[in-house]
Amino acid sequence: MRAVVFVTFALLAGCTSSFEKVKTMRAQAPDWYEARKVEFRGEGYPSLASVPQNAPDYDPRRKLELSEADVRAAVALFNSDPRAEGAIETPEAIAAWAVEVKRAVEGRLPAPDFMTDAEVQAIKARFSVPRARL
Repeated sequence: MRAVVFVTFALLAGCTSSFEKVKTMRAQAPDWYEARKVEFRGEGYPSLASVPQNAPDYDPRRKLELSEADVRAAVALFNSDPRAEGAIETPEAIAAWAVEVKRAVEGRLPAPDFMTDAEVQAIKARFSVPRARL
């Protein structure tokens, strides 16, 4: 029975000191901490009930007509640009160009300076150590 009382007393003392530490940490929190707490709780956001209603003279079809005119003007401007023209090369010409460039690049590759086979064998021989086996 004494052990139960002692353990309970020790737990209460530990909790009391931890509550004091939490209060101290909250008091020393930076200025932005309060704003973040409000944001995490989801407070301060507007309500959906406060969304304004459309004006009685609002006509979305009028905006669509204006949008259509804007789109047609943008398409005409795009088509008049010389960069909007299609490709003038044929697929065969493109493939021939790729082969030509590949040959030019392969001819300029530097010679590899890897280890020779003799050097590789010398390294393998150095690490080829007999091991005891059962």
